[in-house]
Amino acid sequence: MSPFKLPLAFASLEQANFRLFWSVQLISLIGIWMQITAQGWLVYDLTSSKFLLGLINAVGGLPILFLSPFGGIIADHFNKKKLLVFTQIAFSAGAFLIGILISIKIINFRILMAVAFAGGIVNVIDSPTRMSLIVELIDKRTLGNAIALNSLGFNIARVIGPALAGYLVGAIGIDVCFYLNAVAFIPAIFGTYLLKGDFSAKVTMGNSVKEALFDGARYVRANKKVFYSLMLVATSSTFVMPFAILMPVYAKDILNVGAQGMGTLMAFSGFGALIGAYLLAQFSNRIDFVRFIYYSTILVAGSLLFFAFSTVFAWSCLFLTLLGLGIVMQFASINTYIQGVVPNELRGRVMSFYTLCFMGFMPIGAFQAGVVSYFIGAPLSLALGAVVLFVPVLVMLFRKR
Repeated sequence: MSPFKLPLAFASLEQANFRLFWSVQLISLIGIWMQITAQGWLVYDLTSSKFLLGLINAVGGLPILFLSPFGGIIADHFNKKKLLVFTQIAFSAGAFLIGILISIKIINFRILMAVAFAGGIVNVIDSPTRMSLIVELIDKRTLGNAIALNSLGFNIARVIGPALAGYLVGAIGIDVCFYLNAVAFIPAIFGTYLLKGDFSAKVTMGNSVKEALFDGARYVRANKKVFYSLMLVATSSTFVMPFAILMPVYAKDILNVGAQGMGTLMAFSGFGALIGAYLLAQFSNRIDFVRFIYYSTILVAGSLLFFAFSTVFAWSCLFLTLLGLGIVMQFASINTYIQGVVPNELRGRVMSFYTLCFMGFMPIGAFQAGVVSYFIGAPLSLALGAVVLFVPVLVMLFRKR
């Protein structure tokens, strides 16, 4: 425990393990967001293709779409700390490789796709392991606060990372963003290694892989609220999250603000998410997370619709702020609700289904955004996503009773 009493919003940081983990992950996340922003600009600069901009994100997410449940089995049956050390070393190596290839001027779209696909395979293990580890670092009574702080760190990085990337791309060169991401993983690797406690598997591989997989699937199918919450995550990942993939199109072709303007747009989205995460952390012990899911989804759909048709930079920044706020409230509320009800022995497998719906459906979203925007334009593509998002809300409202 920390000798100092922290504000209520940061209560989970009084626990030493979580404080260490949160701090080093924040550094790593800033690097990741720098690379995400730089990679989008690099692909669009190399190809000038909306379709290929969507395709590379789709390729990176394909392993998650098809293999996430198996990543959950690995998370439940192996030492989580060792798994995360391995995945972070792999991510760092991938970022360094792309940086080298850019510097020696042999980078091309095919190489970027191959590295993105390899990173997706690593993410199959990393994501469910990372999410299920949080519960082992804290007192479960502060779970809502810890998940909100995790979102807070993620979105602090969303503010800082894209803004830094936008500046560095214009001032120094795009390869620097990849090198800095590789370096940013180093404290995360050592910080994870230094976590204290028993992070060994909580269950043994007594059943077959098939049976272990079905145990998680049966739980999700039997628990209706968990099932419909996951469907909402999948819908948002498919039809809302492509807004970030299409950001180079808005920055370059619609708003005419260039790479630095794109970084600013992404930073405002992160700023809104930062506000949302802080509010969740501050009031996590008073929030009805199930009800919050409905409210946040309506905010997401409305702000996305307004952003889609905005041609004024200032208004676009405002709508992205509201969109970021709504997205973090939606996903964090769903994450907290599910982690609060799932049994410990199934946590990795159930959270792998969350990863599947959150990250696995992003390649589908990236692909549909690339194709739809190619035929009808980016604004109508995002507007269609906003309309579609209302469908699961109506289904959940009817099923609620």
